[in-house]
Amino acid sequence: MLEQIFFGTYTRKASQGIYQAILDTSQGQCSEPKLLTKIANPTYLQLSAEQQLFSVAQQADQGGIVQFSLQAPSIPLIAKNLAFGAPPCYIGLDQQRQLVFTANYHTATVKVFRASANEPLKLLTKKKFSGHGPRPEQEAAHIHYADLTPDQRLAVCDLGADRVYTYSVTTDGQLTNEQSLQLPAGFGPRHLVFHPTAQIAFLVGELSSQIAVLKYDPATGSFQLLQQLATIPNDWQQHNGAAAIKISPDGQFVYVSNRGHNSLAVFAWKNKQLELQQLISTEGNFPRDFEIDPTGQYLLAANQNSNNATLFERSALNGKLICRQKDLPLPEGVCVKFATQN
Repeated sequence: MLEQIFFGTYTRKASQGIYQAILDTSQGQCSEPKLLTKIANPTYLQLSAEQQLFSVAQQADQGGIVQFSLQAPSIPLIAKNLAFGAPPCYIGLDQQRQLVFTANYHTATVKVFRASANEPLKLLTKKKFSGHGPRPEQEAAHIHYADLTPDQRLAVCDLGADRVYTYSVTTDGQLTNEQSLQLPAGFGPRHLVFHPTAQIAFLVGELSSQIAVLKYDPATGSFQLLQQLATIPNDWQQHNGAAAIKISPDGQFVYVSNRGHNSLAVFAWKNKQLELQQLISTEGNFPRDFEIDPTGQYLLAANQNSNNATLFERSALNGKLICRQKDLPLPEGVCVKFATQN
């Protein structure tokens, strides 16, 4: 089987925009990433079922998101929404209501857009956050994630204030605050993934290098902290920032990337507890993002500072990873997205 992969990047040095590669799952080989389209700092990507590619973008002193169509070979730009200031760091999708969410770390805002193949990028709502935490990186609110819960609420991670918010979302993109979870001081919540069947979420703390298990209550939209575990060895003394978190299709294994320790932490979900299974090198420097392919057989990690990507084979039995291909040339890679299979 051949799977398309899209890579978001910074364009501070050698990168020119969004890159694309092909994973051959029968051979366990990924092709060398090639430039797909030129764009400044497409640091996060999201793909819709309508074959729309949404990307963070920057143009001079403006930042925002742009929308491409993947239905044509040249992937034409069909819409953009830029505003003065820093670009967002995360894009979430609501396919049912045709909404797009952006989380902006620098401006501490969440924006909600109407977007589809026929109605591109109309701003509906903008929400500003406030707060702070004890660490130097927490001098103000820093929104790092905004995406749907399984019951179609919006979960928002505020790294600066150590909070996870839950909002109800109307069909016209309006947000109503329902719940707020206060995490331990300095946790630094970055990204969140949900178990596919259990009412459980897994939260990565960038500043604390920890993963947290949260119980999710769909009756109220509230979270409850159940467990915390380190994503790096206890004797690691150098800087580390936990980054991406992903869950296997069967919900049995959770993965976290460590920038600094330059590793992937593999956790097993057993008896309603997380257990560390493996710490494995990403064969590069500063793995900001990775993704499990749609078959669940492979995991592809992007190492931002060493300009390479690494392909791992994943065991369905114990979740552990084996490096299959390293040193794939990828300039300043910071986002990995597999195309949705039709």
